[in-house]
Amino acid sequence: MAAGLVLAGVVALSACTGPTSTQNTPTGDSGGGPAGTANIYLYQEPAGMFGPLAPASGPDSQVSSLIFQGLLQADPDFNLQPILAESYEVSEDAKTFTFKLRPDLKWSDGEPLTSADVLFTYNLLANPKVGSAAAGNLAAVEGAKDVADGKADEVSGFTAPDDNTFVITATEPNFGLLALIGQFHVMPKHILGDIPVDQVYDNEFFKKPTVGSGPFMFDEYKTSQHVHVVANPHANPAPKLKDVYLKPMTSDVATAQLGNGGIDVATVSPLDLETLSDFDNVEVQEKLGAGFVRLAVNQDKKEFSDKRVRQAFLYAVNRQQLVDQVLNGKGEVQNSDFYQPRAPEGLNDYAYDPEKAKQLLSEAGWDASREVTISWVAGQRDRDASATVVQSQLAEVGVKVKLQQVQASEIAELYSKRTYDMVLYGGGNYATDPWNVNAITSCDTHYPKGANINFFCNAELDELMKKANASTDEAERTQLYADAAKISNEEADLFWLYSPYGNWAVNKRLQGFKAPGSQEVPFWDAANWSIAS
Repeated sequence: MAAGLVLAGVVALSACTGPTSTQNTPTGDSGGGPAGTANIYLYQEPAGMFGPLAPASGPDSQVSSLIFQGLLQADPDFNLQPILAESYEVSEDAKTFTFKLRPDLKWSDGEPLTSADVLFTYNLLANPKVGSAAAGNLAAVEGAKDVADGKADEVSGFTAPDDNTFVITATEPNFGLLALIGQFHVMPKHILGDIPVDQVYDNEFFKKPTVGSGPFMFDEYKTSQHVHVVANPHANPAPKLKDVYLKPMTSDVATAQLGNGGIDVATVSPLDLETLSDFDNVEVQEKLGAGFVRLAVNQDKKEFSDKRVRQAFLYAVNRQQLVDQVLNGKGEVQNSDFYQPRAPEGLNDYAYDPEKAKQLLSEAGWDASREVTISWVAGQRDRDASATVVQSQLAEVGVKVKLQQVQASEIAELYSKRTYDMVLYGGGNYATDPWNVNAITSCDTHYPKGANINFFCNAELDELMKKANASTDEAERTQLYADAAKISNEEADLFWLYSPYGNWAVNKRLQGFKAPGSQEVPFWDAANWSIAS
């Protein structure tokens, strides 16, 4: 892959009880400032930790994408685009990544945003004393190990030669590093720079991030009601909307509010598409997401460490039936950690086979008296229904299952304590670059170092992933990732369910909205959202 220079387009990112859409009459001032209010559905209650430090949380990430920006961002077609960066260049050996920032960037308080802020952010994310969930993803950067070992305070592979230039140097060729770490939201050094690193994570700023670089500024978060953001006067490009309310609610309530004007944008259950066809004020955008819905199986527990048990779970559940009935056909069965349309042929499809499941459980010595708990954040019809189906069908092969609804704010604690059995969740972006899969599979990215929350480890898979990521030959990379997908498939490292289509219902009065894929994905180009006259 040759070095490349990519020039930036004019792009901004986006991210609720507020006014309804019927109250959104555009009323700009004489200067043509932002006008109108958008009401956006959040599929879960945010955990209330906005920014790049906390473990991945879809609703928090969506809110953050309105307030903060990264050097890059994946667009709705899963291609990386410059955001704070004006351009970026990758060296021929794929070890050096040079970003040129857009000129005259400012924080929402008017202070300049420079490469010093980027340098500060990336050093913060790499420092294990901070407790950042992203630290494992930065381990491939030159000097990151010295910081992790306490031998240095800053990562030598992060440099800022001038106010508009930021450089990342990897220890070895690493094509996927760009997609993996180039999208972190940049934090304001002038606000957080004087806080001791071991106190940053719990700082009040991440609950009320009043200074950002996105098209909107944080105003307030009222639990179970809304997150309110208002136009950032220093954003470039300037937002067209005056403000946005992001409202957590169940999907059925969101569907009803699409009809009465209470919500402008919502992802909806495929089962509600027929209802939406009766709403003259709504159009639907459909797109296969870059992630998938799965159950993390806690392999830190001995009973789940045998791959035959994990394989049995897959055989026990009729996942095609989930797609056909729960998703109304709007999805694809997932059989590895890799982006489904690019997965290699020949993977075991784990077609529904209860007898095979029973056989594998018997061979593994499964204790039929043991009760397994599935935890999940309720409120989305497909996941709620999937949890019930999984419970029922596992019971049919001799696995007792207890369902446990939890709050989004409780999820990180479940991972930290490593006491959970299975957690049903979704999301991820495995389409931008296959290397992103490494974050959920690598032996080096066990939570809290990274996003491997099921504590899976396979040295052969790690080696294949690293070899693929270091290759300069695209054909070789493709084959190596195909081989890695086959190991993931055989190991059943996750209890895959399906990759859903994102069905985004949009009120026709809201112009400029582009469906970003599945419901967990950060919003795209919110600066250009507007309310039609």
